[in-house]
Parts: sequence; C-alpha cells; structure tokens
Amino acid sequence: MSENNLDNTNKQLLRSPIWLFLWPLAVILRMCNVFGVFVNGQVFQYATDPYYHLRRIILTFNNFPHVPDKDIYLNFSTGATTHWPYGFDIIMAAIISALTFGKADTWWIEAIGALLPVFIGGLLPLVIYLIVADITDQFTAVVAGMLTALLPMTIHYAQIGNLDHHFFAALCQGLFWLTYLRASRKPDQSLWAVLAGIVLLIGFTSTTEFPFVVAIHCSFLFLIWFKAKNERRNELILINTKIFATTTILLLPCVFTRYFEPNGVSPLVACSWLGTFLFFFFLVLLASWRKIIPYFSLILTLLLTIICIFFFDFSLISKLLNEFQQSQGNNILANLIKENDPIIFAGLKALLYWESGFLLLVPFTVYFLIRRSGEADFLVLVGLLIVQPLTLAHERFGVLLTVPFVIGSAILIKETLVIAKEYLPKNRLGEILVASISLLAILPCLMGINFSNPTIVINNRSFAPLYETFTWLKLNTPRINAKNPEYGVLANQWDLGHWIVYFAERPTVSSPLLHTPELAQAVFDSSKIFVQPPTTALKVLESRKLRYLLITQDDFLTILKLAGQDTELLKQNEDLPKKLLYNSLYGQLLLSYGFGLNDASNYQLNRFRLVYETTESSTVKNAKVPICMVFEIVNGAHLTGYTKAGTIVTATTQLKTPSQRAISYSVSAKTDETGFFDLVVPYSTDKNTNNSISASYYILKTSSSITSVEVKETQVRNGETIKLQLSKD
Repeated sequence: MSENNLDNTNKQLLRSPIWLFLWPLAVILRMCNVFGVFVNGQVFQYATDPYYHLRRIILTFNNFPHVPDKDIYLNFSTGATTHWPYGFDIIMAAIISALTFGKADTWWIEAIGALLPVFIGGLLPLVIYLIVADITDQFTAVVAGMLTALLPMTIHYAQIGNLDHHFFAALCQGLFWLTYLRASRKPDQSLWAVLAGIVLLIGFTSTTEFPFVVAIHCSFLFLIWFKAKNERRNELILINTKIFATTTILLLPCVFTRYFEPNGVSPLVACSWLGTFLFFFFLVLLASWRKIIPYFSLILTLLLTIICIFFFDFSLISKLLNEFQQSQGNNILANLIKENDPIIFAGLKALLYWESGFLLLVPFTVYFLIRRSGEADFLVLVGLLIVQPLTLAHERFGVLLTVPFVIGSAILIKETLVIAKEYLPKNRLGEILVASISLLAILPCLMGINFSNPTIVINNRSFAPLYETFTWLKLNTPRINAKNPEYGVLANQWDLGHWIVYFAERPTVSSPLLHTPELAQAVFDSSKIFVQPPTTALKVLESRKLRYLLITQDDFLTILKLAGQDTELLKQNEDLPKKLLYNSLYGQLLLSYGFGLNDASNYQLNRFRLVYETTESSTVKNAKVPICMVFEIVNGAHLTGYTKAGTIVTATTQLKTPSQRAISYSVSAKTDETGFFDLVVPYSTDKNTNNSISASYYILKTSSSITSVEVKETQVRNGETIKLQLSKD
C-alpha cells in the first residue's frame, strides 16, 4: 500500500461510518454462547462470580440504590461483610430498572444481566477506535478497533452471561485514556478533565483492578515529565490537578460516610482515595511552587488535608494489605483461585490463542512506540510494559492488557506498512508481506471462534447434575426466613458457594468471595470441619446451625492444607493420609456409603443420613461415585430395649438411591450390664418423604432374636424413642 493509497484510505474512513460496525461485530462475537446461557426458558450465567453479582443486583434493584454489604448467607451463621465493588452492581441495577421501568421480575433481571456484558463490553472497540483516531490516523484506529473486537482476551470478559465487574475494568481504562488524552489536547480541557475524574470514580468503585490504571498513569507522567518542555509541564500539572481534584472530591462520600457501605468502608476504595488525594496534594504543591495556580488553592487543599487526616481510618491500609495477601499472595487459598494462575505456563498455543501472535511481536511494538516518541505513544508503551508481564504472571490482569496491547499492535501494523512500502515498493510486495504476517498473527484467535459449541456453565465442572442438586435442596428442604435463616448448607468444595446461595437459596459457610479475612477464614473453617471425626465435627455443625452437607469428589490433601495440616510431613508417611481420610467426616461420608468399604456401619454416622445423590457418577479408583451427595443432620430415632447383658444388637436397613444403587446400612451397640441398648438410626421407613433415598424396615438382630422395626419420619426428626420388647434368653 503506497503512501497515497494510505492517505486515500484515511480520507475515505473520515467520510464513512464504517467504524460504527465495530460494535455489532463485537456483539456478535460475544454472543456465540447464547444457547448455553438461555436454555429451556432459563438463564444461566457464566461460572460462579456472576451469580453473586446477580444476587446483589437483584437486591439492589429492589432497594435502589443500596447494595447490601452484610450477607448472612455467607460465612453462615455469623455472616460476613462483603466489600465487592458496589458501583458495578448499582450501575447494572440502574440500567435494568431503566429498561424495564422498574417492573422487572427475577427472570428479566437474569436475562438482561446476561446480555449487559455483551452490549456494554462490546463498546470497547469503539472507545479504542476513538483513542487511536485522536492520536494517529483513521486506518490505525480501525485496525485497533478490529483487534479489540476479535481478540479472545477481550471477548472472554465481555461474553454473554459473564456478569462480572472485570469487563468494566477494560472499558473504564479505555474511557479514562480517551478523556485524559482529549483533556491534554482539546481546547475545552476542563470539561474533559472533569469527565476523566468521573471515570476514575466509576473505576475505583466498580472494579478491583482499576488502581493499576492510575499506577500506569502516574508512571507515564513521571517519564513524560523529563521529555516535555517547561510550558507543556505546566499544562500537564493543571490538567492532572483538575482530574484528581474531581476524583478526590467525588469519592469523599464513599470514604467518609456509611451511605454506600453501612457495615464498613471498603479498604480498596478508601486506599484508592488516599492515593488519589496524596497525588492531588502533590500536584497542588507543585503547581503552587511553579506559580500556575493561586495560593488560595493551596490553602484550601491544606485545610482539606488536615480534616481528612483527622477523620480517615488509617487501619484500612493494613486491612487492604491483609486482603491482598490472602487473595493474591503465595498461600494455599490464593493458589486455588484460577484467576491467579500464571498463564505463561499454559503453553505457547494457549498464549497465541489468548493474545494472538502479536504477543511474539511485542518487542517490535515497544521499538516502534519508542521510535514514534509522542506523549500518547509513551502512555501506550508504559501500559504495555507494566501490564504484559503482570498478565503472564497473573491471569486476572489480562483485562487491563487489552487497551495498550491492541493500540500498540495497530501502531505496529501501520508502521511496518509504511516501512514495507518504502523498502519493498515493487508490486506492493512489502504491503502484502505485512498483511500476511498480520493475518498469521491473528489466525490462532480466528481459529478459536466457535459458534457450534454453545455451552457455558451447563458443561462446566459437571454443572448439570450440580444444578439438579441445588434445585432439589431448594424444593425439598424446609423453607427458611431469608432475613434470619434457621439453618445452612456446608460443601466440601468452597467454590460452590455462590451456586448454593443463588440456586438452592440457602446460606452456606464458604464461597468464592475471598475479599475479607472473615470470608477467607470461612474456607478454612469448612475444611477443619470435614477433617475432624464425625462425632467432633457434629458439635461444630450444630453450633453453626448447619443442617445439610454437600459431598463432591475432592483432593483430600487440599482439604487438609486448607485445614492447616502440614501435608509435606504427611507425604513422608503414606499410611497417615489414608488413616486421616478414613477417620474424618469427609472420608466417612464418602467411603462408608458403598465406595471402597461397601459398609455404612460406622457408629459415628448415626446422625448423618443420605437424602439425595446424583444419578450421574464419575469413576474414582475403579469405583463409580456420584458427582454429588447430600447428607442431612437429624436427631435420629432411638431404638431401645432390653436383652441379654453383653449382647451385640444390630439394626440393618437396605437403602435405595435414585440411580438404583443399593446400600446396606447398619448400626450396632453392645448392651450394658442390665441388658439395655440404645441404637440411634437416621433413616425412616416412611415411603412418602421428601428424601430421594428409600429405606426398608429395619431388621434388629440379637444373638437370640430377629425383629423388624418400622421407623417414622417424625420419630427420626424429633429424636423420639421406640421401645422394643426382645427376648432375654
């Protein structure tokens, strides 16, 4: 492509609305899983976190604009303060309310919520286009917009059903860059500076990653300071003073009042405000020293500083550091969070799919950005150099890589086209070569676009049978008071928590929400319960009002780690982990019901009864194990009587599960010196119960007699005594 051709193309793009098609293209690509989200008239969000956002959005919709920051459904029965970004939930609830005139039911909130990431996140290519059009040319802007629409790392966070605040981070980052660059270039810079400050406010209150955007911005300003001339330095000071003054003032109610978070200010929001305020204070001092603002402004800032220092809760800094360490540091819990995985170890094929072949061309991108040496180019350069290594080390930062990556890649294409035109002009050979390389770079992403496989959560981690389990819990367990739940559910896998809360509508202990120490402690508490012997665990379960247990296949060593055990020491003794498994509540429930032992006779389980299991199973060490089992804690009926002293009395019943699996359950006791026995049995022989497990009449055996016993459901639930008359011969 010759220089004249490039100029003609740019002029055509100036007159053409072609760039407006970037949004429909982005929407279509992010809708490829629509039939995995909308299934049989129901709406299924992506993964687990969107379900908790959806829960908060529904509550906000009904109590607008308040988002509950204390949730009794998590860390049950104590409850926990939830410092998730409330701004995102308020904005989503406001949009849904506006679209439905405040009359939406739960289905409409779910449906619109599933679509919002697509239509809002799909605006990012337009924002990228406007940024690049401002700093370079229309051709490069269209290329950047196309890359934004096509790259999987941009599609993933904004795909249908992914109602999580992460897609908002990239959009806010793009909007901040757009408003900042326009504030630094346009005549009406004050308006754009205020808009940039408002974007910062939205970013701080709506996402968890946004402070890194400000870190990038401050790093950029530090570098550009040494490059800019004295007059330009003064302009930069004034522009950024206006931006950070806007954010500082607008964030004051979020940090110094309890309007948005009655149970405690978010440490992240508070510390973000403190950092913003300190930078604003620095800019005011610098501007006063350079005599570009009146000293009256400095006096007002000093007064604001004194007031804020007096009222600011500086303990929030240590709280933020603790939260960051537990959710992002090098510990057992942080290592279990998928978003913390280092994607550099995912393999070259995965990396090329995620970021395209332009990942391999980043050194050339850096070179051309340095070579161009414009202010905006330095902004892109700093963003790329900071976020690209962070993304390779931590998957979650990929959301902030989008903006610098696609802008830098588009500039790379444009610059190489110009060079190729100059050095290989014959038959447009150079332009064809650059176009071919660019196509090869984007090819891994294009190959991954798949409209034929629409599944999202339905196929994720055997979600379908888990969904059936949650539905069974909702329909077949006693109703609860939503404001003061009478009982809760415990699962051995902590990342099922949001699904339990949303689908089963029952509170639980641990969940994927790990933003506060109490929520992280809930995960440890759950594991400690499961590694204890059943009789010991039962006391804790009852003290926390936990009535149902969800048992799924899990790595017992991971449970031991979360419970605080030194697993490295355990590995030195191969028999010890097996012994701990057998003696634990988790092992007893898993093994005693027909797996490995084929014997559910352990006396410690006489208060735990199997009430449901999935018909789907997985193979574990050559044994078919249900994907999920549900146990209920009951008082148990007491079978009492007298027979010969020192006799072993055994009660046995046959259980049948929905998969027609037969289990022989028995419990035994030895009579005392008077011949008295007391057997606690957890299963009723009633046929009309909510349980999906049926039990036959108990067969009571002694050394001299065999008797059948019928046990009613009310007797099991109330712990009633059934007196039996047995022979003493």
